[in-house]
Amino acid sequence: MLSSEISKLMKITFIGSPAVGKTTMLRLLSKDMIGKFYFPTHGFDLKTIKLDEYHLKVWDMGGQGAYLKSYSRDYLIGSDVLFIVTDSTPRNVLNSRELIKFATHFVDRECPIIAIANKQDLTKNNGRMSPDRVEKLLHVKTYGLTAINPSERNKLLDIIRKELNKVVLRRRSKEDEL
Repeated sequence: MLSSEISKLMKITFIGSPAVGKTTMLRLLSKDMIGKFYFPTHGFDLKTIKLDEYHLKVWDMGGQGAYLKSYSRDYLIGSDVLFIVTDSTPRNVLNSRELIKFATHFVDRECPIIAIANKQDLTKNNGRMSPDRVEKLLHVKTYGLTAINPSERNKLLDIIRKELNKVVLRRRSKEDEL
């Protein structure tokens, strides 16, 4: 692979508790059909997605606690952007805070950790928190999303594009220093 191609290969990782929408987000990105039934991801799912000049390797990690703590560290290493996906409920947001703490031990300190406050279609009566509230609790940049809505695909692509552009700028800055 040419070095110019390697520089355009990016690793995106989605982690979060079970049933928060990680696989739905992956399906949204790859234009796969979004099903109505929940089937937990065992292990991980991996898709390659072309976005502008980038080739994204998108990792969707299973959310079961034993799996996350045992194996995810091997898959977190080398991530260019790490997305913590939450379903925007208070309990899940607190679990996400623990995941962020855990993940910081395995990703490069310059790897952005971004939260996706998914399931924004739920009413506040169902316990949904706004993206601003989630951001205040997690202390990381947070975007709201409704991953089951196909019209949200461009929004997710824009979020990824924005974060990747920052990664590229940091890489170029490092190369200029050398």
